[in-house]
Amino acid sequence: MYSILLLGATGYTGTLCAKFIAEHYPTNVHWCIGGRSEQKLRALARELRELYPDRVQPGIELVELTKESLESVVRKAEVVVNGVGPFHRFSTPIVEACSREGTHYLDFSTETLWIAELIEKYEDAASESGAVIIPGISPTAPADLLAWLITKATRERYSRGPGEIVSAGKLSIKAMTPGSLTTVLDSFTTWGASWYLSGNSGSWVLTSRKQPPRLVPKSPLLSRTLGYRLNPVLGPLTTSFTGPGNAAVVHRSAAQNPELYGEDFQYKEYLPATGIWNAIFIHCATKIFILLLWIPLVRGLVRKLMASTDGDLPDQEVLRRAERAEYRAVGGIGGLKGTEKGVIEASLLREGALYEFTALLTCVGARVLLERKSKESGEEPARKGGFFTPSFLGMEYVDGLRDAGVQIEMRSADGKAY
Repeated sequence: MYSILLLGATGYTGTLCAKFIAEHYPTNVHWCIGGRSEQKLRALARELRELYPDRVQPGIELVELTKESLESVVRKAEVVVNGVGPFHRFSTPIVEACSREGTHYLDFSTETLWIAELIEKYEDAASESGAVIIPGISPTAPADLLAWLITKATRERYSRGPGEIVSAGKLSIKAMTPGSLTTVLDSFTTWGASWYLSGNSGSWVLTSRKQPPRLVPKSPLLSRTLGYRLNPVLGPLTTSFTGPGNAAVVHRSAAQNPELYGEDFQYKEYLPATGIWNAIFIHCATKIFILLLWIPLVRGLVRKLMASTDGDLPDQEVLRRAERAEYRAVGGIGGLKGTEKGVIEASLLREGALYEFTALLTCVGARVLLERKSKESGEEPARKGGFFTPSFLGMEYVDGLRDAGVQIEMRSADGKAY
């Protein structure tokens, strides 16, 4: 029995996950790398042996994306970390197998509409088998965790939810793998541009509600039309391409725990801006970018351009110095007009290469699931299975990220730390 089965281990991010597991997990963890190419898997295993000779080396499983092959290998694992993308093209059978076999599952998909399809198809199977399925844990975890921390602190201190949480998230991206770009292009081919253009109004796609609660006021007209919003704590804000996907996950968290978040909860995510004109420019550029990717000819030209390049990313040391992920969120019973009593701010900062951050977020989450399963061994499962969000992993996940070097802080409007 494997504790961890890493599928797609020889891909760019999959390899980073393998190295993270080898470096940071207990040296005696029995784990496995899986894929279709035995040659590539053995090469990765040799590299891991050279880098980390003191730990148990991973097993190797050759896996085909067929029902029989996947069910056979998934039964051998407690937790599956999946890196086989584009996920909506290749990974649905993997999620199905885990859902039916009761094996916990995580991936780093950015394909929100694919996740919505998975929930509709396999929620009942996962619930019945006890499988905890968390697709898209790595791109959405910062937003979901900050919203959960603010909500939890507000509920504990004031016995009510925060109503609305506003977030500003920025990824300083200096390089993108061909696989990531292919995922973006394939998503537009599959689903078109309407959801990507919908902004925050499309962020209820992972819940049964499908629309904002009536108790929460709409965004200001200037924000809806030109993308600009001024928040007294976060400053000038504008449209975020990744915001609706993150908001969809936060809203699912709220839908699964209404006693904590409250019935009127709403989350909105923006990109930080330097001022009103910068905000309007970014908003317009984002909408034009989305419309261009909707055109098949443009997507074809981008694919040809990708094929004509070698696809190599800069050295990891260069990316570690140049990239960072930074999120700030604010909410609380005092509203968002300023720094009134009851307003709570949370932040997350991680300096370093973003693909390594993806691996970190995924593998720390997998370890939390593994440790929970170990505690429940021989007992009735403490939690029902189903499709969950990163905040489902709770403070164990937050503390694990902090231990891995991620800065996560909370403070009240008067500067008091939580």
